[in-house]
Amino acid sequence: IDILTLDEHRCAVVDFNDTVGVVPDVSLGELFRRRVAETPDAAAVTDGAATLTYAQLDACANRVAHEVIGRGVRPDDAVGVLLERSIETVTTVLGLMKAGAVYVPLDARYPADRIRHVLADTGARVLVTDERSVPESGAEAVEVFQIGSPGPFASDPGDPRVGVRSEDAAYVMYTSGSTGAPKGIVVTHRNVAALALDPRFDRSAHERVLLHSPAAFDASTYELWVPLLSGGTVVVAPAGDLDVPALHHTVTTQGVTALWLTSSLLNVITDHAAQALSGVRQVWSGGEAVSGATVHRLQEACPGLTVVDGYGPTETTTFATHHPVPRPYSGSATVPIGRPMANTRVYVLDARLRPVPPQVTGELYVAGTGVARGYLGKPGMTAERFVADPYGSGPGGRMYRTGDLVRANAEGDLEYMGRADHQVKVRGFRIEPGEIENVLTDHPAIGQAAVVAHHDQSGSTRLIAYIVPDTDETP
Repeated sequence: IDILTLDEHRCAVVDFNDTVGVVPDVSLGELFRRRVAETPDAAAVTDGAATLTYAQLDACANRVAHEVIGRGVRPDDAVGVLLERSIETVTTVLGLMKAGAVYVPLDARYPADRIRHVLADTGARVLVTDERSVPESGAEAVEVFQIGSPGPFASDPGDPRVGVRSEDAAYVMYTSGSTGAPKGIVVTHRNVAALALDPRFDRSAHERVLLHSPAAFDASTYELWVPLLSGGTVVVAPAGDLDVPALHHTVTTQGVTALWLTSSLLNVITDHAAQALSGVRQVWSGGEAVSGATVHRLQEACPGLTVVDGYGPTETTTFATHHPVPRPYSGSATVPIGRPMANTRVYVLDARLRPVPPQVTGELYVAGTGVARGYLGKPGMTAERFVADPYGSGPGGRMYRTGDLVRANAEGDLEYMGRADHQVKVRGFRIEPGEIENVLTDHPAIGQAAVVAHHDQSGSTRLIAYIVPDTDETP
């Protein structure tokens, strides 16, 4: 017996997901080339000390593209990228897109075994790095290309004109894996273009967007491509981890107008440096639940600022839903995750994939242009999480099973209610406790291990590991 009437079913499945818009069927390199033709002399990227126009950035990216092609990189080949945050990061990623390569971001904080695993798993033949980021170990099996500072006034070798389709892979980003090994998510050019061109991003607010997230964190997709494909400026934060004073200084001195902050970092800035955001027009936040009390205090301190709760796993290309917080905020303790982004459909379903009534908790499924291709080299896991969409407009449609539990509130906005599995988020990073448990039990002195998430009263989350010594081992 269906609990929902036909009208209620249509409202939940069709009307709520009326988000269709046009996404150009071309590659990211072609979209950027069109932007260069429109605004060649506009500032494309700056770090405060140096600035490249769109034409200059295009020339730098062309040189990177020709360099990697000369090293044998062909379309759909994976290329590892391990760079300090800099203008070279932007030119490298853009150059790889022009070459048709697949960008594989790495983090200098990764242990050698993880770097080795990611490079081997993707089949990368080349690693692009800089003088300060060359790994001591982990990259022995690949060619290391050490990139230097861009020369914006050097000759432009021209666009390589490599045939790249919108459905080709743009990057592979790795997340925690329940079996102890990280899994790579394959994201296409079309996935990224749909995000970057989404009209939910206020273009007047995104004139100068801060690039400060780690390259291997999917928020960097928003920070890089939203401004580059809309004529804005990427403001590159100083290299390394940013503390609150450094973030405050960068945002205020560089005139940042939009940025992403994890909810935990938003809490810290609101408590200790709210005026850092006084000149910002939009701040997108998420990764964990966004505190209503934090938003209320921030609205009082920064009257011109709009806070947007942005929700989405890496498998749906950064953002799947959004919720611009009304002013003044008077809702629940946790801000809703809102409604679908453009060209996105979200369903709250029960165990039989049937829509649940409003204000009833179900699992969140996401369909649309943001849904990634799947997990690299893991067809079984891909089939388990990327399932057929029974409510799509045509055959072959897929939806991603997020594992997140949500419900629609009385206003029709989605509220996050928790997880359907053991995955946790800490400061915006997805973590499978099983991955940590496997590493612990690999130690010969540890027989068993259990890792749990502890939530304190301030809303912060930390992991605690409990271990049982191996009794066969001598102390």
